[in-house]
Amino acid sequence: MDREEGGPTAHVGGEHGWGGFGGSPECMLCPICVLLQALSTSKPEVSQHLLGAARELAMALKAAVESQVEAYDRAAARAASRFERIDLD
Repeated sequence: MDREEGGPTAHVGGEHGWGGFGGSPECMLCPICVLLQALSTSKPEVSQHLLGAARELAMALKAAVESQVEAYDRAAARAASRFERIDLD
């Protein structure tokens, strides 16, 4: 088999086709191939659920980062208010 058919050298050469995953022993260890194989054999509801969960996770991470930014801004404002700026001429 050659690389275009998804044979043993398909993964090694770095040429992944949408139809070529899972065709070689290397694909059993490749997380991309495993994910593509799992998604291609699952029901559409599973994919929708996973996408929804990923969206919720992204929103939670965004909220956590925004709260850290706000806390940093408050701390920086407090630190700046403790000092008096004196202009030297």
